[in-house]
Amino acid sequence: MPSSFAVNPEPVLLGHVPALAADSARTVLVLRHSIRESLRAGSVDPGLTSEGKKLAERCGRLLSGLGGDVLFGASPRRRTRDTAVCLMKGGGFPLQSVRECPELGDLTIFSRPVDFEAMLRTHNTEIVMREYFSTGHAETLKDMRPFAAELLAFLTETPFPTARAVFVSHDVLAMSILSALGVRAFSVDDWCGYLHGVLLTQGRNGDWTAAYAVPDYDAGKKHRLFV
Repeated sequence: MPSSFAVNPEPVLLGHVPALAADSARTVLVLRHSIRESLRAGSVDPGLTSEGKKLAERCGRLLSGLGGDVLFGASPRRRTRDTAVCLMKGGGFPLQSVRECPELGDLTIFSRPVDFEAMLRTHNTEIVMREYFSTGHAETLKDMRPFAAELLAFLTETPFPTARAVFVSHDVLAMSILSALGVRAFSVDDWCGYLHGVLLTQGRNGDWTAAYAVPDYDAGKKHRLFV
């Protein structure tokens, strides 16, 4: 795990991100996607609900102060790409092609991608994740600390073309980073909310600070797994 990360123990409102970015050399924001259709309908790649689109556009407005030179990226899922587009629309950002980032996909936490579908078939997701977030380990999943280090390396060492980047990913990735860095400890009973995520800001001295980014101060709002 990188040793140069400082930790902001207080949640940061999305509306405060533009001001923090203005004082930072680089800013990387990783958000969970917005409210999606039910996974119980049989698809592992559902789209956003109408409520989810409105929420993402509202969060885009909160980020509008980031300016026009912002990279938007997403995992290879429809719900993340659609969230990124809604963020751009809501914030009045120039529309751009969303950069596809398989490094931030929901399969990356699995030692083997096929284990994801196996977990869905056995309906033991909550059991696996409860163990993972209480111990940092679970069968078929990568250990939390090296997994978080892998994600952080991609987010902070990749030479993105802009100093400000917004990525839309998945709850388990954001939770792994925040838990491994000691920003916030999560459990299955305190699940990461929609449009919640990780704010990484790099100071002028090169050091990074990590914080828990939320649309509002209801940072503990629970969302049941795979509804």
